[in-house]
Amino acid sequence: MYDINLATENVVYGTLDLSTSFKILNSINAEVKSSPTFMTAEIGNGDEEEAVFDSIRKATVCWLEKSEEGKALVDYLVKEINTGYFDLDISNSAVEYQYTVYSNPNDHYDWHQDYYPEDIDDVDFIRTLSISVCLTPDDVYDGAEFFIKDGNEANVRVFKMKFGDFIVFPSTCEHRVNALREGERVSLVVWYGHSK
Repeated sequence: MYDINLATENVVYGTLDLSTSFKILNSINAEVKSSPTFMTAEIGNGDEEEAVFDSIRKATVCWLEKSEEGKALVDYLVKEINTGYFDLDISNSAVEYQYTVYSNPNDHYDWHQDYYPEDIDDVDFIRTLSISVCLTPDDVYDGAEFFIKDGNEANVRVFKMKFGDFIVFPSTCEHRVNALREGERVSLVVWYGHSK
């Protein structure tokens, strides 16, 4: 189903086999083509100014509600990776599956975490493990590299993701997506964790 290319305390980077990658992509594409509900990506609860959004994050997203086969394959992958490398509490699994599109020059997402411990009073679901799966061949886009801090500020890993590549990491790890220069990069982003 997959190969692991890099495994550290904070990052597991690997590649899905082509069959699994296409099953995920076809499952998602069937939903996206039948009922596209794309929106501008937001940060936080939506109270911030629009200009702040653009300076930190610029992309388009669609929340997947169907795509059962694709979601089940990613869920299985994350459970295996978690068991083998992280052993974090993901007892309630995923509640949101985000189809993320970087298609305009300068689409990006600045440094952030998927979960901040100080937000515990504001959430019902605690994100503990994140995954990003690239659904675009690397030769059709330039830029949009995935950066992640592997343990400290000085150890930043950079990945030019290709079709079927995935990164699994604790949701408290800081990461970013560099500005897209040309083409389009599409990914599936999912958060796993537990209820409070």
